[in-house]
Amino acid sequence: MKNERLVLERNTLDSVIYKELRKRIISLSFQPGSMIYENAVADEYGVSRTPVRQAFSRLANEGLLSILPQRGAQVSHLSAAKVKEAQFIREALEVSAFGEVARIWNKTADHSAAQAKALALIEQQRQVVREKDYVGFTELDVAFHDTVIGVLGNVMLLEMLNDVRTHLTRVRFLELQEAHHEDDAIADHVKLMRSIMANDVAGTQSLLLAHLKMIEAMRDDILKRHDILFE
Repeated sequence: MKNERLVLERNTLDSVIYKELRKRIISLSFQPGSMIYENAVADEYGVSRTPVRQAFSRLANEGLLSILPQRGAQVSHLSAAKVKEAQFIREALEVSAFGEVARIWNKTADHSAAQAKALALIEQQRQVVREKDYVGFTELDVAFHDTVIGVLGNVMLLEMLNDVRTHLTRVRFLELQEAHHEDDAIADHVKLMRSIMANDVAGTQSLLLAHLKMIEAMRDDILKRHDILFE
């Protein structure tokens, strides 16, 4: 029992540190190319280096950090090429998934719990927009999409999308601050839920594709203005 408790505490520390560092990287508080060090993070949280090392490893696996032996860890630069690749993959996977959700909605099971959660997330998005909490908005946006796709019960699909979105999340945070499309994004989420609940497969897919492409036309200009953040 004691060993199990120690493992749980270690995993909890790992998760807390991982989530906090990830938030700082995504929000660009840690600039691409900057260095962070195990000792400094361990001192900040008052922990040993073990959970910090585990958190660094998770972030490295997501492509957010590069571990430099004997030197620390460097925050990965953004990649315009990876962003474009990730956008293509995300569109292909999510449009198909949302269409399938619309097809089966309340036909194969009772999806009222998923509906309640999705609508609650939309309300939370409205709140964080009022607070100008762009990190919170981004997290809630992901949660909304995952809640809808979660109806399919396809764990592998959600894991793949989580990996793909990593390359988009920091750029999307940057875009939110310049494009200010939060209200339009929330309106899209409302329309998507109505379309899904009406079992409108084609309409749902069309809406989602437009939603995912919302600021793609602006992206190149935004990337050029912030080229120092890119490799």
